[in-house]
Order: sequence, then C-alpha cells, then structure tokens
Amino acid sequence: MNSSRERMLERIRASLRTTRPFLEAEAARAPHAPPPFVHPITHDDLAQQFAAELAKLQGYAHLCDDDEAALETIANILAQHEAQEVITWDLEKIDLPGLANLLQQREAKRLDGRIAGEPMQRAALLQAHERAPVCIAGVDAAIAESATLVVHSGEGRARMASLLAPVFIAVVRRPRLVRGLGEAIERIKQTYGEVFRDASALTLITGPSRTADIELTLTLGVHGPREIHVVIIG
Repeated sequence: MNSSRERMLERIRASLRTTRPFLEAEAARAPHAPPPFVHPITHDDLAQQFAAELAKLQGYAHLCDDDEAALETIANILAQHEAQEVITWDLEKIDLPGLANLLQQREAKRLDGRIAGEPMQRAALLQAHERAPVCIAGVDAAIAESATLVVHSGEGRARMASLLAPVFIAVVRRPRLVRGLGEAIERIKQTYGEVFRDASALTLITGPSRTADIELTLTLGVHGPREIHVVIIG
C-alpha cells in the first residue's frame, strides 16, 4: 500500500501529465527578454530618480559634478564617522583618481577586502576588518527605478568591501546609471559574458540592510551596512 507521501506525489504527477501541454504552450508564448524597466518613469534624469528612490530607503545620494566634489563628499563622510580604517576594493577598480591621496591625508589605513587563507587566517582577518567603520567600492550598474546597486565581484573587487562595515560608500559614474533591472543584467552580460566564470556572486544592494523579527520590529544593519552613501559623479 502506498504511503501518504507517495499518493500525494502521484496526484501531482497525474495533474502535470494533464496540464503540461497547456503550460508548455503558455511558456512558449511568454517573452523571454526581460523588460528594460518595470515602474513608470518618474524623472527624466536617472540620477535624480535614483536619489529620490534611495531617500525612500533611508539611504543618501550625493550628486557630484566632478571628481573633486566626490572626494570632498567622501572626506566628509569619513570625518563624520572618524574612520581610521577603511575596507576598499583595489583603488584603481573604484575609478576615482585622488582617493588614495585622500586616505593618506586623513591617515586612514586601507584594508583589503579580500579574506583568504586557512580558516584561522580568515578568522583573524575578519576580526581585524570588523574594526573598520566604513567600506568603499565601485559598482557595475545603478538601477534608478529601485535605487539598486549591482556589484560583480572579482579580482580586486572583493564583496567584503560592500558588505562588512556599518557604513558603505558606493562610487558611481553617471554612465553606469540604468533605468531598470533588465538593462542592468544586459549590461553585465555584455561586460562579463559568462557572469559567474570569474566570480562567485552578483550582489544587488537596495538600501541599508533591513531585518524584522517575528513582531515585525525593523532593525537596520544586522546583515550588512546600516548606512549607505551613493556618490554619483557627472
């Protein structure tokens, strides 16, 4: 005699045998290309739309005309948090000339975001990195309709530099702004081809880390940065 589980599975299989032709036909009719954007266009300028959406998420967008203004903005954030140690991507990957000099002038020690080695070595590195109040990284795309940052990890672009410290500063040049997720994914595919060939993850960051307990009490910063600054240049 069949168990309850086997009887349930057989009913599911019988249902699928009946409905499979219909489901396959419907799937064939559906478009397979992701839409370039989903939500209505609210701003003609993508930077303004990104800033407005990020503000709704309790994040901070800083619109900077040039590199000098961006460096000044970053300096102010570092000063606000009294950052003596900063976790970063390799600085050339962030694409902001002058950032190395800024960190040197502020006597802020740069910590490499890569955590590698034997388990005990990794544990020691993580413990050392936990002291840093700020992390800085670039992004591959910034989605205006949801204020989402798309970060492809890889050589010199450690995930830790956008996840570990309580405050995250993302450096975004205006050409990396896109309207929606479909455009962002297409750009990633054009840039990297096989997205995960040289990386283990594609990270999408939408505002500060949010966690709610069973009583729906919202807490920021439990599983990632509690404060996000996006410095948009151009």
